[in-house]
Amino acid sequence: MTQPGTVPPGGGPATPPGWYADPWGQAPFRWFDGTGWTPTLGPATGAVGAGGTDPDDATTRMLLPVGRTPLSIVAGYVALLSILLVFAPVSLVLGIVALRQLRRTPGLHGRGRAIFAIVMGGVFTVILLIALIHASA
Repeated sequence: MTQPGTVPPGGGPATPPGWYADPWGQAPFRWFDGTGWTPTLGPATGAVGAGGTDPDDATTRMLLPVGRTPLSIVAGYVALLSILLVFAPVSLVLGIVALRQLRRTPGLHGRGRAIFAIVMGGVFTVILLIALIHASA
């Protein structure tokens, strides 16, 4: 573990005071408050470690998929493909499962993508069902 203010082995940026390198490699830097590693990358001031991004920053969350569940990210992309109608039911199911996962895991983001997947999946599933009924009649 790299101590604050020291340069890590092999060079690189010095660890800012109050920051410790994450020993598990899950994030560039995590704040250690004496009781354990916090889920954010910085102290309550919102500071960001060298080379890290703050997942609690709204701008960062809007531009990068940080702090989101992978399932909500996949649901959002499948929702874009639901225009092809074949992917619409999959988008609907992934959106519902992503929303359930977000309710069980507070602190994660991605609710907008999950809702987008549910709406797109629902609309295009209805269109798919109408097309299938029309084709069979």
